[in-house]
Amino acid sequence: MKLDPRHKTGVSLQGNIAAIELNNIFQFFDYATASGELRVVTEGNSASFFFHKGILIFGTLSVNQKRIGDLLVDSGLITEAQLSQCLRIHSQHGRRRRLGDILVRKGFLEFESLTEMLQLQAKEAFFETLSWKEGMFFFYANQHPSHEEILINERIDHLLLEGLVRIDDSSARKLAQEA
Repeated sequence: MKLDPRHKTGVSLQGNIAAIELNNIFQFFDYATASGELRVVTEGNSASFFFHKGILIFGTLSVNQKRIGDLLVDSGLITEAQLSQCLRIHSQHGRRRRLGDILVRKGFLEFESLTEMLQLQAKEAFFETLSWKEGMFFFYANQHPSHEEILINERIDHLLLEGLVRIDDSSARKLAQEA
């Protein structure tokens, strides 16, 4: 197995999410106060979550994640014009500069508002993966997100409860529509 260059020590734990559901994996990291990166790979998507002593500090999806610019426009924190202007700057710099950093430096957005939206984005990634029933997970101990990432501090038990309520609500809506 070829190692991802970021993971010099190799996989510490891996498994099939069809056999061990992700909510159980997340609970395990909470109880074990684990620190590291959890990669989850499913058909057509993957996710990456970082934990520090069992606390979720960062999360993202590879595909189908609502972009931060769209979240900011949808929430009314910035305008389409402001987003377009900053996306042009972002492209001109070869996407090396973070869009959020550009928005804050231009004065279009407060840093605290950016942080709140990035936290929401990470939580949404977490909730999305709870519905995944097939795929693989890989845990790499003692890995950390890049220093540029804005970190969140979310307790897994709270996120799991919120996520399971969302799944139940979604199932109830589907049943009501079918009736």
